[in-house]
Amino acid sequence: MTTPFIDPPWIAGFPSPFYTASHRKWQSACRAFVEENLLVNAMEWDEEEMLPDSVFKKFAENHMLLPALPAPLPVQWLKRLGIHDILGVVKVEEWDYFHTAIFIDEVSSNCYDRYTRDFVG
Repeated sequence: MTTPFIDPPWIAGFPSPFYTASHRKWQSACRAFVEENLLVNAMEWDEEEMLPDSVFKKFAENHMLLPALPAPLPVQWLKRLGIHDILGVVKVEEWDYFHTAIFIDEVSSNCYDRYTRDFVG
């Protein structure tokens, strides 16, 4: 079940001078990742007041800790480490603050504030 009007208009397809196809692909992939790896157990983890290390490991394996870095990302450094994209949809050199805002929105709107602090600071 979705809540009406919870998503910003650009996700519904309304024109935006700021959000591009890259942002739309990222939002879709980011939401799916967060739902699959964080949201499914959020209530249980909140009751335990503990986010398991396995969650951070999963996020790290998929380069989903990178959105916490300020844009633009350190592209040359990441590429030397063999990191060329995030979730296979956004190249590190294309990353901007709108991608970061989408990440924060997806983590914070679907989960508890504690997780937003854990992943974004």
